[in-house]
Amino acid sequence: MNTLRVSTLLALTLLLTGCLSPIAMHRAVIEYDRTVSYVEADLLLLNIARARYHRPVHFTAVSSVAATFDFRTSAGISGGFGRAVDPDHRPLNLEYSASVAENPTITIVPITGEEFTKRVLRPLDEDKVDFLVRQGYDINMVLRLMARGIAINEAGGPMVLFNQPSQGEGYREFRRRLLHLAGLDTARQLFVGPILFEESQTVRTNRPPNPDEVVAALEKGFRWESDSEGMVYTVRRKAVGRLLIANYDPARLSNEERRALHEQAQHAPTDSVLVDIRPGHPGGEYPLQGSILLRSMNAIIGFVARSIEEEPEMMVPPDPRTTVVVRNPARTLEIEESVSKPDDYEFSVPFDGRHYSIRKYPVSQGMVPSWNQEAFAVLSNLFQMTVTDLTKYPTPAITIAK
Repeated sequence: MNTLRVSTLLALTLLLTGCLSPIAMHRAVIEYDRTVSYVEADLLLLNIARARYHRPVHFTAVSSVAATFDFRTSAGISGGFGRAVDPDHRPLNLEYSASVAENPTITIVPITGEEFTKRVLRPLDEDKVDFLVRQGYDINMVLRLMARGIAINEAGGPMVLFNQPSQGEGYREFRRRLLHLAGLDTARQLFVGPILFEESQTVRTNRPPNPDEVVAALEKGFRWESDSEGMVYTVRRKAVGRLLIANYDPARLSNEERRALHEQAQHAPTDSVLVDIRPGHPGGEYPLQGSILLRSMNAIIGFVARSIEEEPEMMVPPDPRTTVVVRNPARTLEIEESVSKPDDYEFSVPFDGRHYSIRKYPVSQGMVPSWNQEAFAVLSNLFQMTVTDLTKYPTPAITIAK
């Protein structure tokens, strides 16, 4: 019986020593990941609260988390091994103890200087619109957050519809335009993607290209074509152009038409998206030729902050020419300001004596269930998509050791 107890103790010691390490590490990785994700979400919410009172925004990034674990186990046997009256009942005490000590070190870097300018102040580019729409996010939601307005090409020059409730009818028309695009997208009649076309350059020469020239051109994506006499050679290459939102497939256009669209988009900076809703195609009875103008992260945060009270958004019904019904809440992102923390919040932060929260189930009139969570996810993804290598910027880091 004593031999059995000793063997059991040794087996238990080996088993627990091997299991403690992976169990502790698994829990640590999950908890650190959960904590960092909540920190980033709360920072976004906190900066919305700051912008609510026109305070400067400030972000801090967690650049590294280092944790060391000290696993200790001990086992012992106490009692007598001498002769006893009853050999099967010798007094033995089996002792076992295990402990885990965790020592985390977290390094955070304030986002300042050039990094702050790139991530927060610089307008977002068209690639981020393309990426989010391809991920399946509602184009109406994405553009209500990202767009500061739509510049519509008219005979007398561009007219801008600003995404700003104080603009009255201009704001309502902006919303109707987005609802029309969203309706076409829901009906799978909207093209969102880069313009693909072919670049060409004609070269007149009295000799054909040598093999090395041909190989070098092929490696760069070019190909050679010659006329019947072998005196004029054309170098061609496929090109990926600017982003286009349209109610037709540009692949059905000629190469020259696609080049013209790309060149039209090139006249605007990359923080704008070319829109071409043409008559004669689905949704063309409500045409739109122009560009969507994009905001910076700072401007998006300010827009959401002003909508809390200073400049609240309103319900805007779709244009009668928009036949497909889509989600259309009054507010792009509802942030609740309250004296006390609500019970059913998703995220909540205190600021200046009040709580700023995102409810799990919004209560505003016209708010669509889950829209708020999706819109906040889009905002968080936009911030993550501006991440750069923090080690490139000599910003003083803050290290916190437990």
